[in-house]
Amino acid sequence: MIDLLLLTNESDYSLDRVIRWLSQEESWLKVHRINRENLTPLGKMSATLDRHDWSVEYVPKVAWLRQFLPERDPYSTPPMPAEIDDILVLRRQWLTWTHLFYSSGTRWINDPKLTYMAESKVYQLRLATLIGFDVPRTLLTCDRDKALSFSSEVGDCVVKSIATAFWEFSDQSFVFTADAKEALISDAISWQAQPVFVQERIDGSHEARLLVIGNDVVGACRPRVSLDWRTDPDVAWAPWEPDRHTAKLAVSFARDCALDYGAFDLILGSKVHSGPVFLECNPAGEFGYLDETLGQKPSKMIGSLLARLVSLR
Repeated sequence: MIDLLLLTNESDYSLDRVIRWLSQEESWLKVHRINRENLTPLGKMSATLDRHDWSVEYVPKVAWLRQFLPERDPYSTPPMPAEIDDILVLRRQWLTWTHLFYSSGTRWINDPKLTYMAESKVYQLRLATLIGFDVPRTLLTCDRDKALSFSSEVGDCVVKSIATAFWEFSDQSFVFTADAKEALISDAISWQAQPVFVQERIDGSHEARLLVIGNDVVGACRPRVSLDWRTDPDVAWAPWEPDRHTAKLAVSFARDCALDYGAFDLILGSKVHSGPVFLECNPAGEFGYLDETLGQKPSKMIGSLLARLVSLR
């Protein structure tokens, strides 16, 4: 049996940090890492349908589906339609392959079956409101007239995608948060192409990333200089200690979503809202870029969580 199965890729430097910590502090742990670039080791996980269940030679006690699903090489030339189809077909096969371990008693980190719902921003905003987070006033619409009316009532707004949005097969990167004034110039027909969030603009002093790891939290913040922090990656992060109420809300949110790990994006220092303002929670959010700033706490906390879950199996 394998203690810990990590499904990822060669460029997952965040996971590199966790594995390095495990090798130093939990050397008893049998870690089996499989990168999508080299799938040879998966041959040992072939399965035979034996009577009423699948018989697998190497069953992992704990598994984490990190960044394993096939994708186009971002440095290659744009793919042809047939290549895109191949990638999408491969993804479906690998996602279905993970179902093999549900009947074997494997404990998933962020169960893939449940993460789909946890990633829904429609679900997230409702849940965050219910458990007590401050949440921006939000309209979900594909109607320009309703967006104009909402913006007139609320004041300055932004427009955001309602699901994680990025161009996987070109070089355009993510769909970033945009000023609503720019979007409202567009004609009504273009608005009907897809639903979007029109959201109250929060002009806080800082933006924060709060990591929930099991029942523990660790956070960092940086000055707020743009609508979307990903467009200004060079602004430095600093350690941030969330108040007990905010930490409790984040852990409660993660538990309700059945997440062992979640990266929350918040805005601090709002003059309108009393506490940190909830934007979203990313079940696969990166933590490696904060590891040095936070004294390696994220990688240590994740490593400790993985070791603890394996010891319980």
